[in-house]
Formats: sequence, C-alpha cells, structure tokens
Amino acid sequence: MNFTSFHFVLFFFITLTLGHILKNRTQRIFLWIASYYFYGVFEPFYLVLILISTTWDYFSGIAIDSRIRRDEGIALSGFRERLSRFPKKTWVILSVIFNLCLLGYFKYTNFGIQVFNDLQPLGSTVFSWPTQYILLPVGISFYTFMSMSYTVDVYRGVVKARENFVDFALYICFFPHLVAGPIVRPNTFFSKLDNRLPVDREAVMIAISRIVVGFFRKLVLADNIAPVVNAVFKNPEHYSTPDVWLAALCFGFQIYFDFAGYTDIARGVARLFGFEFEVNFNYPMASASIKDHWERWHLSLASWVRDYIFIPLGGSRGGSFRTYLNIFLSWSFVGIWHGAAYHFVAWGLWQAVMLSVHRAYSSTRVAFFLNEKGGMAYNVLARIITMWALTFGFVWFRADQITIGNLMIGRMYGIPDIHVTWAAIKAWIFGTGALSSIGATLGGIAIPSQLNQYWIVAVLYFVYEYFFAIYRLSTFRKPENRGKWIALMIFMLFCIITLSSADSANFLYFQF
Repeated sequence: MNFTSFHFVLFFFITLTLGHILKNRTQRIFLWIASYYFYGVFEPFYLVLILISTTWDYFSGIAIDSRIRRDEGIALSGFRERLSRFPKKTWVILSVIFNLCLLGYFKYTNFGIQVFNDLQPLGSTVFSWPTQYILLPVGISFYTFMSMSYTVDVYRGVVKARENFVDFALYICFFPHLVAGPIVRPNTFFSKLDNRLPVDREAVMIAISRIVVGFFRKLVLADNIAPVVNAVFKNPEHYSTPDVWLAALCFGFQIYFDFAGYTDIARGVARLFGFEFEVNFNYPMASASIKDHWERWHLSLASWVRDYIFIPLGGSRGGSFRTYLNIFLSWSFVGIWHGAAYHFVAWGLWQAVMLSVHRAYSSTRVAFFLNEKGGMAYNVLARIITMWALTFGFVWFRADQITIGNLMIGRMYGIPDIHVTWAAIKAWIFGTGALSSIGATLGGIAIPSQLNQYWIVAVLYFVYEYFFAIYRLSTFRKPENRGKWIALMIFMLFCIITLSSADSANFLYFQF
C-alpha cells in the first residue's frame, strides 16, 4: 500500500482510531493484523514469506535465550530445554544463513546467473544459463535486516528475547517502517512497545509536521524533478554535458526527497501510535564532506552496517590496510544490498573510495591547516567537492545498466561515447590501432543544452536544504513561533494540492 494513495488515507484513519480504542494485547494483535493487510495489498504471497521469516527468527531468539539461561544455571523444561542443548552461536548462524538465503534467492538469483554467464566463455550463446522469473517482495531487504539484528542482539545480550510471538511479529511488520524503513533496532521498538509515548497535543503537532513535510518532499520536490531525470537517463546520448550533470544532480535530490519524505511520513504516523523512530536523514545535501554526508544520509542503514559488518570485521583496530579493506568490504555490501546489478556494486565501491580518500586526507597536515585557517573559502570548496563526488556516484545508482552509467559519466566530461574511446585505447595498447584514433573519439558534444531552466530548480533545492539545515523544523514548533509553523504547514499543503501529480509514482526505495 502506497502512502500517497487514497487507500492508505482510509486505512490510516481506521487503524489509528481502532488502535487507540483497543488496549494492551488486543491492540497489539490488531496492529499486527492491520500491518499484514497493509503489506498484503502489494501481493498476498508476500505475507507467506514474511510470516516464515518471522517465525524462524522468533524461535531462533527463543533458542538463543534458552541457551543463555542454561549457561546461567537456570532450570529449563520441555521445548526450551531441548532448544538449549545447542550452542547459542549455532542458532544465530542458522538465523543469519536463513535470512541471507531468503534474501539471496529472491533478490540475487538472476544477478548470480548474469555474473556466471559473463564469466564463462559460452555466456552469450545458447549454452548460457537462462534467468528466472522471480517476484521480488517489497521491503524484503529491510525486514530481513531487522530480523537478523534481533537474533544477533539477543545473542550479544543487547536485548531480551520476546516471549510473545505477536510482539516480535509486530516489530518486524509494523506498517510505518515495513516496506522502506527506517531500519528500526529491536531495543528501540520494544522499549516504546512496552512504554508507549503519550499522544498529546505536542505529539500531534510533531506528527503533523513530519507527515506534511514528508508529503511535500515526495509529491512536490521529488516527483516534479523526476521527468527531467527520467528523460536524460533514458536517452543520455541526446543531451549535452551540462544537461547530463543537471540530471545527475537532480537525481540526487529526487532520491533524497523521495526517501526522506517516506521516512518523515513513517516517523509521523508511528508517533501518532506512541512510537518514536530515530531520525534517518539529517539534511545530507548540506554536507561538508563525504564522511559528514554518511553521518546524515540513511542513518539507520549506515549504523546497521557499522554495528553488524564493519566493527565485527575488525573496524579500524587492525592497522591502516585492514581498516581500508573493511571499508571496502562494508560498502561493497551496501552497494549490493541496494540492488542486484553491476552499477550498484560500482556505486558502493565509489563510496568506499571516497571515504578512504577522505580518511587518508583528514590525517594530513594540510587538512589540519585548512580546517583551522581555511575559513569560508575552504568550507565552500569542500562542499562543492563533496557534491561533485556524490553526483558522480548518483549516475551509477540511477542508471538502468552500468553501460548507461559509464556512458553518462563520459558525457559529463565531454566524451561522446566512453565505450568507443575505451575500445580505441585498448586497440592502441595492443598495437591494433593508432594513437590518433583515440583523439577522434574525443571530438566533444555539439548538442545544445535543453534544460537550462531547471538549474534554477536545482538552486532552489539547495536553498531549501541549507535553510532547513540551519532553521530546523523544531524551531517553528516553539510556542513563540506557532504562527510561523501554521503558515509553513498551510504553504506546504497548498503546494501539495496544487503542484503534485495525479499519478504519483511509488517511492523509489520500494524496489530495494
């Protein structure tokens, strides 16, 4: 079910009303059933998968907890006693393997087939392995990560295993975060489940602010820039160098406003039920470095990768080489998590390159000197370089295929077709072509710019980002600024009504 549909509006008000009328266990069961209905609207088969995953990890948590109790000398009986006979590490490994296999089959089977066909010599012939028709469940990457984090945290002793199946099932499937995050940690969710926050006047104001801002970001800012992005990425050979740069930059804003808008709505809706989810985006397009960017962008994923991949690999404890290796392994994982395609792997590796370069640069005397003496000029330059590096990566992230991404990157630097140029370079290296043939492929792009007017839109998006990075939304909710808050909400609602498209597309992160 899409947040921007009338179906969701009706579902939301019914669920909110009954959710506050019902109490205690009945309320939790109702929210569990309502969340399954929300998810089943996409495809009823999805419910079978999420129920299987939930059941497996529920019993894995119980098994790990049973073994912990056994090791502490607590007497057990019946089913728990039988579960406790196996080491807790066995159960957590089985849980992780099960979730990765589930995710791997539905999301990565065809990519694995593609890689196999590309590597074996008969890949492009009738002997190639055929791809399969596999329906990718919406949100599977998110709920498998949440499910794995639960069993790992039970194993680590960070959180107690939930005895009640409904409590755990609701953690996995609670509809605000189910299909596109944020990735909520078990201790965060269960603490609010057991001690629900009051839904008073202040809470309603906070929720309304988040929901309105979320719809504004999605329907006004993200959707209205989408046609420009789609046109250029579909036929990049028809556009000039400035137009390709503009499309790449606009996509960065599109996916940011689209995803941040979803999480704003999710956090607002959850707050009306007494839950508080952590901030997932903290104005990342106003970052001064790539490290700063990833401390602001998709925080729930970044912190998940840090706690469950980077640190277990050794983090930064094993010297420089091991640290950089762990960075590359972690960000390769992030890239492939986003999508089963070469261009997502390239995007992940590019993030690792940027973070590694920034880490190496930050320890130099030049960095210390410029941070102290560089002033405004250095601050502006750092932000420009950061945005250049991010835009370079946005191309690979958005492109349908890595060949299209490479083509666009070449055109961003005036190379009409980078594949032709690369073929000429290889021919020269192997002695089958002349050096002059390389120059012939670098003739420039003579197409006039067609999208100059949209640079104004991009500038306005930067103004929006920096304004709210300085004057946070919470500032407008203060009693002395109540009139400004009302005016801002009315303005955003007016823009939503007048500027949103009647056939708004799904949120972009549904595909991940």
